[in-house]
Amino acid sequence: MTLCEFCVLQQADNHCSLGHKTPAKMRCVDFAPGINRFCATPADYAGQEQLKQMALFFGIAGRELKRVMAMGEPSKGSEMVKP
Repeated sequence: MTLCEFCVLQQADNHCSLGHKTPAKMRCVDFAPGINRFCATPADYAGQEQLKQMALFFGIAGRELKRVMAMGEPSKGSEMVKP
């Protein structure tokens, strides 16, 4: 599992739309997580704690974890989760 798989900047051909190489570690300066990358269907989204557990399981930490947590905040996350 790579960080790119959770990022909305990853294109269909698995390349970064900003031209970054796939990082060896779970770190990227332009990481932009997408709720659809963590939950295949919006109905699967159970809340911020779920996102945190998933991110930690996959080794996401630091600034990247903060971005994941910001994505899951009710004010932002509810807009992204609605079908």
